[in-house]
Amino acid sequence: MRNKKHYENLLASNPNASVGFTLAAQAVYAAKYGQYITGDTGREEYRNIARCLKQKYGEVLSTDEVRLEMEAKNDE
Repeated sequence: MRNKKHYENLLASNPNASVGFTLAAQAVYAAKYGQYITGDTGREEYRNIARCLKQKYGEVLSTDEVRLEMEAKNDE
């Protein structure tokens, strides 16, 4: 299951990795809505998250930036 914990583990096991904005959007979506189901890229909520991340960070985020965004969305 691709829930918040899944993405936290992924980020923790690759702390120096660069994360594409689409994968980052999946992680943020999971943090906010409980889980990301493969193929949910058509959902308006996912598209909005992806668009905002790309505008804010560009094509690639650091793992710290992804964690920050996950926490921000989780607090909403």
